[in-house]
Amino acid sequence: MADIQNPMPDLSDYDWLEFVSYVWKTENEGFTYAYENYSPDFESTDMQALAADMGRFRTYFIDNVDKVEQWATAIGWEAAVNLHNDHVDESRQRDQDACLWGVRCADGYVVHERSEADRDAFIARSRGNSSYRQPAALLHRDVPGGDWTDSPLPASV
Repeated sequence: MADIQNPMPDLSDYDWLEFVSYVWKTENEGFTYAYENYSPDFESTDMQALAADMGRFRTYFIDNVDKVEQWATAIGWEAAVNLHNDHVDESRQRDQDACLWGVRCADGYVVHERSEADRDAFIARSRGNSSYRQPAALLHRDVPGGDWTDSPLPASV
């Protein structure tokens, strides 16, 4: 990632942008709703522990929220939005890479699932429901971000 001019040296650039994303979510959703539905996914264990406690995280948020607008103003709002969007893409890719189970759909789209049970539940929901993508093959990988191994779709799951 490019030098993002992170104003909080105690945070990695990833965690800073995760905080930025959370702050921007709170502007529309409010702190509590955003915390309950979109809590930040920090990579630092210290930040994970802080974010796990809503009261402590609220204090941290209040103490640091102004830094987000100051940062965006300093680097320019367009650059800030672009960095945020790049971070969201990276975060989504990390989430997908962490999934060891999936389904290749008839249209080629890959549905990523965290567990075999979640994958099978997706297949059960999608069968016979034309509003869902239709499954074509089972997918599994042995390591996060590794290559998929395809297996034939069973008649029933």
